[in-house]
Amino acid sequence: MKLISGELFWSKDGIPFKYEYLDRNVKSDVVIIGGGVSGALCAYYLSSSGHDVLLIEGNIIGYFSTRASTSILQYEVDTNLIGLSNLLGEENAVKVFKMCSNAVYEIEQIIKELDNDCEFNFRKSLLYTDKNKDIKLLTKEYELRKNNGFKVELVDKQRAKDMFSFPMELGILSDEGSGEINPYLLTHYLIRKAFNRGIKVYENTYISKMEFKGDEVILTTSNGFTITTKKVIISAGYEGRKYLPKPYRVKLTRSFTLVTKPIKEFNGWFERCIIRDTEDYYTYFRTTKDNRIMMGGEDIEIGGEHSKMADLKDERVAEEKYKKLFNKLKNMFPEIKDIEIEYKFNGIFGITGDGLPYIGELPGMPNCYFCLGYGSNGILYSLIGAKLIRDLISGKEPKELELFGFRRKKIVSNH
Repeated sequence: MKLISGELFWSKDGIPFKYEYLDRNVKSDVVIIGGGVSGALCAYYLSSSGHDVLLIEGNIIGYFSTRASTSILQYEVDTNLIGLSNLLGEENAVKVFKMCSNAVYEIEQIIKELDNDCEFNFRKSLLYTDKNKDIKLLTKEYELRKNNGFKVELVDKQRAKDMFSFPMELGILSDEGSGEINPYLLTHYLIRKAFNRGIKVYENTYISKMEFKGDEVILTTSNGFTITTKKVIISAGYEGRKYLPKPYRVKLTRSFTLVTKPIKEFNGWFERCIIRDTEDYYTYFRTTKDNRIMMGGEDIEIGGEHSKMADLKDERVAEEKYKKLFNKLKNMFPEIKDIEIEYKFNGIFGITGDGLPYIGELPGMPNCYFCLGYGSNGILYSLIGAKLIRDLISGKEPKELELFGFRRKKIVSNH
């Protein structure tokens, strides 16, 4: 199944590093399946744990969903704090938000160890509504965040006129816990750091079979070679869903992204903050290091893998969505006169019923750990997951798995 289509922005400068494919039978303490940002973070954290680690990617490193991501880093998740509190309780919901906030600052520290800044920047973030009917709810959301220690301020209609060029009834401006990054560079340089620390990396190596024998897991590649390991981490994004039983299946969506040519002045856009609309949490505005606008959204549920909407070769749907995004962009920022689109791409992503990732062990799959950062907070979820799995493999039992694990109390069904 084709997962991405169009002119991809993040990989426009070529492939930073290449790795050989597996051409023999091997053994390893830990095998990471997946060479996107989730697998890269797992590799980074495990590379200093003393284990013999091997990372396998069925295609090229970072070449699937990772390079089709808008890569916004935000403490707020796909479900607002009110909604998440209703699912998990206020204490746990706040804990999730704060873990995501801390993860942004942890990425800042990781970047200092890499040989590339991966275009990381802190940004303020705005969650707004242009609908009068949503004012009450957004005010409650603001109060809940503020009362729980988040650095937020309320932007009313009058103040918004001096900050933004688009209509706004009310907004929550968050001063901390948000940022931007280049996910493709981050993935490559994380893996390179882990590789230099001693882990083995193989790309173009697809796992076609997984068997459990005693305390070992036997992986067989599509070329017939075997990998014998004590532990397996499944961090393969969309591909990882094939290992999930029906109650844990994810909803598939197709998301569309535009990237402009470099902009001279970001008039009507306060401090180039990240922008989200309460009406559609999956519509985003962000900027890039080289002064472009990146806009993602117009998501559609695609149903099954063989549905019409899942056919990325049919560009008619994509062109219609790109047109809607472009019109919205121009309408929101009429003071930016030099908006020209240079890149257009779309991809298939997975989201869970409660907006949280799947992290940890799944009953019936011994010695397997999942790090599936589904949702718009994929990078932050993956960082959290990589640390939790490192702890699990080291014999610890992190309490946070109660929030992200397969046994968590409430997973809203997508079926």
